[in-house]
Amino acid sequence: MDRRRRLALGIVLSLALLGLCVHHGAAYDDAWPHPTGDQLAADGSEYDGEGVLLFGDVRAVEEDGISIHVTDDSGDVAADLEVRGVDTTGIEPGGVVQVYGTLEFDGADARDGTVMAEKVVVVNASPRASVYKYAASALGGLFAAGFFLRHWRIDSRNLRFVPRGDTQSEVSERG
Repeated sequence: MDRRRRLALGIVLSLALLGLCVHHGAAYDDAWPHPTGDQLAADGSEYDGEGVLLFGDVRAVEEDGISIHVTDDSGDVAADLEVRGVDTTGIEPGGVVQVYGTLEFDGADARDGTVMAEKVVVVNASPRASVYKYAASALGGLFAAGFFLRHWRIDSRNLRFVPRGDTQSEVSERG
């Protein structure tokens, strides 16, 4: 495959990927079956008694549950919720959890409620956990790139990767 065809194929595939990303961004909220932080901020009482899947920042950890902030798209607090039925082992204030359960509001204020948790997944047990995840991912990426570049080199003339040790004449002969 010559350089022009590779470039054209790369551009077509990049545009297709961009189109899929735009479509996903436009259709994501409409296809999500659970209330978002923005929907809870607008009228949380509408979801009273329903099953919800929420992400929240842990405010406090108690013996029988946790308190979380659910935020909207702008980062403002949409709801303050108490989550009951949680194993609080290893969860610290400042961490992030994903909660699935039944939402119940305690009265007139549709921003304060309780979630009777059926399932809780700890995304980050503490604020330090996200730093560790990013650092480990960066090191893994650097290791993979280093390993790849140790065995392969970039042939900028033909826009391709070739095994190290191959000279330009060997590459030209292979075609």
